[in-house]
Amino acid sequence: MSSSPDPIHHEPLPAEHHELMQQHLRDENLPEAVMPAVPHTKILKGQKALVTGANSGIGKAVALSLARAGADVVVNYVSRPEAAAEVVQEAMRWGVKAFSFRANVAKEDEVQAMFKRMFEEFGTIDILVNNAGLQKDAPIEQMSLADWQFVIDVNLTGQFLCSREAIREFKRRGIRKEVSCAAGKIICMSSVHEVIPWAGHVNYAASKGGVMLMMKSLAQEVNMEAWGTPEAYRELMKLIPYKRIGEPDDIGRTAVWLASDDSDYIHGASIFVDGGMTLYPGFETGG
Repeated sequence: MSSSPDPIHHEPLPAEHHELMQQHLRDENLPEAVMPAVPHTKILKGQKALVTGANSGIGKAVALSLARAGADVVVNYVSRPEAAAEVVQEAMRWGVKAFSFRANVAKEDEVQAMFKRMFEEFGTIDILVNNAGLQKDAPIEQMSLADWQFVIDVNLTGQFLCSREAIREFKRRGIRKEVSCAAGKIICMSSVHEVIPWAGHVNYAASKGGVMLMMKSLAQEVNMEAWGTPEAYRELMKLIPYKRIGEPDDIGRTAVWLASDDSDYIHGASIFVDGGMTLYPGFETGG
């Protein structure tokens, strides 16, 4: 039985990154940067999560963060199984269940097999993190159709296939009140290049722009269908895809998160705590 990890998590920067950052701050006569150190709480205890592309980088960090928060985790990968196994072992140090599964998210049969195995092991899914993504760059006149399709298939179609399987399970199972007030959560990793053009990376930028509108369209559609509303809210709820009225505590929880170190890297962003009103619900039935 391994010892319990430190309840305060402070992930060190790679040495070369730390030195570059600190040198820049010295050059600009700015104070030394302090990375956030956040206490761990089991706010996701009992929930079942799947993270795609989770054997390295952002996907690994997300999978381990979910484990630290109490969720059982599926670590998806497509190469380097030994790295995925290391993530599983580290996740299990936090007292949760975890396993790895090799699946190319661009392949429908492999995605369905992955979800089938997850349901066999964990019973359901509560959290999907669509993280898997890649680049294959070239000037547009030199970009092959194969390179275009490869990036679109993984970055966009992969998120569609995984989201579809998760939503099917959310609707089949409904809300598990003992673990969450929502039937499920889908987090779609994108990029600043969903809004910023990127010459020489047309396939990547197009895939990320697609992810943004796919995610918003799914949120509009699925929240509309998944749960009903009280009669007194009917007219107002036509404007709110999530189908409940906002409460002051919704803003309070968001304010606490924004004031905490958990949100340290969010700067200059508008956060709409609106139940999806900015998803233009007038188009939820196809316009």
